[in-house]
Amino acid sequence: MSDEIAGAGAGKGASGGDDLPQRFSLVAGGAFHGLLGRFGLLAPDGLPSRRAALGLGSVAFLIPAAAVVLQSLLDDQYSGWDYFEDATVYARFLVSIIVMVSTERLADSRIILMTQHFRDAQLLKPAERVRFAGSVIRADRQASSNRAEWLILLLAFAWSIVNTRFVTVVSVDSWEGAVRAGGKIGLSWAGEISAITSNALFLFLLLRWFWRFFIWAALLWRTSKMDLQIMPLHPDRCGGLGFLAIFPGIFSGLIFALSCVIAASFHKAASVLGDTEQIIWLATAAWLVLIALIFFGPLLFFVRPLYAAREFAMLEYGRLAHGHHLAFHRKWLGGGKGGEEIMGSADPSSASDLNASVEIVYAMRSFPVDRAALVQLLVSAGIPMLVMAALQMPLGDLMKLIFGFLL
Repeated sequence: MSDEIAGAGAGKGASGGDDLPQRFSLVAGGAFHGLLGRFGLLAPDGLPSRRAALGLGSVAFLIPAAAVVLQSLLDDQYSGWDYFEDATVYARFLVSIIVMVSTERLADSRIILMTQHFRDAQLLKPAERVRFAGSVIRADRQASSNRAEWLILLLAFAWSIVNTRFVTVVSVDSWEGAVRAGGKIGLSWAGEISAITSNALFLFLLLRWFWRFFIWAALLWRTSKMDLQIMPLHPDRCGGLGFLAIFPGIFSGLIFALSCVIAASFHKAASVLGDTEQIIWLATAAWLVLIALIFFGPLLFFVRPLYAAREFAMLEYGRLAHGHHLAFHRKWLGGGKGGEEIMGSADPSSASDLNASVEIVYAMRSFPVDRAALVQLLVSAGIPMLVMAALQMPLGDLMKLIFGFLL
């Protein structure tokens, strides 16, 4: 399977008719990947290599670090050694960048599998296949749009510059700069450099992932409006759409990176928050709920077709079962036949099988999410928050709260 995925990533292109593009990807392509390719940081399948992830994270961390060291040694009025103690630095410049780049391959393979499954599992009626292929081609072009990436880059630069000055005002004095007399903001060398390099790169990758998320959500929305062949008897209890539970896992890297930054920010602010135990758990709960709403939200598009299919199946299979059982009653109970005559007959077996089918219909879910998908999302979002809580609370109290919640 992995060979097939790698082969699918060999190059961009589209085929006609109702076939999917030869290379559909929300990850490969675009100006940024073109730049990585010039530096030899793309693997043969067109996706960033491990060297790209580690290299980008290391460079993002080391550029401001070098500026901090130089200015601290040359300027007696500046001391930026707190750079190496700042949890948000490691979360943004090292962990988040490495994770967001290195998980692109996992996301790409899952997107390919999910997109092909709509066609291969015959979830689309023949008349809808051309429409679906057109939607996929549209999403493919949007994801690899150079114009979109340049706009994202400009937004990342603007946000980074404003954010750096804002953090300096809030912290008053940090490695990024200080508020001088008269309220004037003075950025350090590291603050100025990180605003246009490391922090801008982090925000660019973050916004780029969210752009992919919106493209994928839009593709799911358009697909949900198509005439789908939903099978109420499908064993996944979602009419054949149960595979959509894979969806949140596509963005597990983004979720983990965001959670690392949020957790590091809480850890950094803990010194001024006072009694942080209650705040930590409220923030963690609110964050997990927000993540679930965002990344499970696009699956709500399929609630209506699934509910309609279930409602229709309940009526149809209920009518069929009632007719079958009525005939069974008339044959075996209304005709005065004895119990011995029913032995060896296929009628009881068919009644049992029909009852099992009706039970499957009634057990059909309208929301294609399972427990495994929920656990994966909560783990990606929750681990950084638990680490942050462990740093702020005694280990015994933390374990007591965790087991008290679980039990």
